[in-house]
Amino acid sequence: MKPRRFPKSKLAHWRRSSLEALTSEVVAGRVPGPAPPREWAPALHQLTELARKPVPAPAWWTPMTAYFGSIETRTDPSSYYWDEMKRLGRTDTPLFAFQITLAGWGHFQLYGQRPRRVAPGTAFIALMPSRHRYYLPEDSPGWTFGWISIYHPYLLARMTAQVAATGPIVDLAPDGPLAAIAMRLMRGAIKKDFRDRFEVELALFEFLVAYEQCAGRTRDNSTDGQRLLEAVRSRVVASLPSAVNVNALAAEHGMSRTHFSHFFRALTGLTPARFAAEVRINRATRLLLETHAPLKQIAEDCGFANANYFCKVFRRLQHMSPASYRRGIGGR
Repeated sequence: MKPRRFPKSKLAHWRRSSLEALTSEVVAGRVPGPAPPREWAPALHQLTELARKPVPAPAWWTPMTAYFGSIETRTDPSSYYWDEMKRLGRTDTPLFAFQITLAGWGHFQLYGQRPRRVAPGTAFIALMPSRHRYYLPEDSPGWTFGWISIYHPYLLARMTAQVAATGPIVDLAPDGPLAAIAMRLMRGAIKKDFRDRFEVELALFEFLVAYEQCAGRTRDNSTDGQRLLEAVRSRVVASLPSAVNVNALAAEHGMSRTHFSHFFRALTGLTPARFAAEVRINRATRLLLETHAPLKQIAEDCGFANANYFCKVFRRLQHMSPASYRRGIGGR
């Protein structure tokens, strides 16, 4: 595919912006940030060391033959918020970014949906423009992440189709192929250590294929996760008014408590204890709205030892007391 040409003024601006992204004060290692988990610490250390001496782009390094990126630490929620429907001007060229968390966490949110926490090892694709936003929440300890941005029109078309099919978020194994090629590209964004544009394009295509494979596995896991959630939901509801514990759930799946907890979280993003509590609280919300039963009776019917503990769990999950929920929702 013959690369499209950028106007000289935009190309000059892109080159300046690319270098500024590698020399700004938010580059990871120049500001303190959250500690990475052990499995992502080596990658973060390697990139922060490389970022001490970034290399300007060679003449052949252009938006259509290469890409740009950096590694950043963000700690100020007021200064990190991107809405991808407002980021580009009408004449700006569409692109996509890949961003992977290495330490701390931030939020990614599709319009009309709840925000999702992007923790270490989780990445997202930001199509520009598209209906999403990502930002640093007030309660985050900070967010350290690597990112690359790509204009290549064929890669953009393929990635757009992939995101439409499987969603914008994937989970990476530290020793997996997608993590390996992503780290190679982030290193290349900093050091420009490719021989020529053909080697860059090959790496970008390897990244695309690795992403598509990873996204496909994530989709399969999501389906398996939904089945697991439904199975556990049915088991929790069937056990009421008794509260089924995690040991019992693990035994029914032929696993130890620890193994089952890791398995459950890998497929669903939740702990089994948290999900079981959510199921019982959801049952309680219906009883609050559909009956006049006292809190003590609802607590017993939903498997809570007493009303005080029920109120504590309800407030943690619903961010209000059961009485306030009944008045505010049921009174409408």
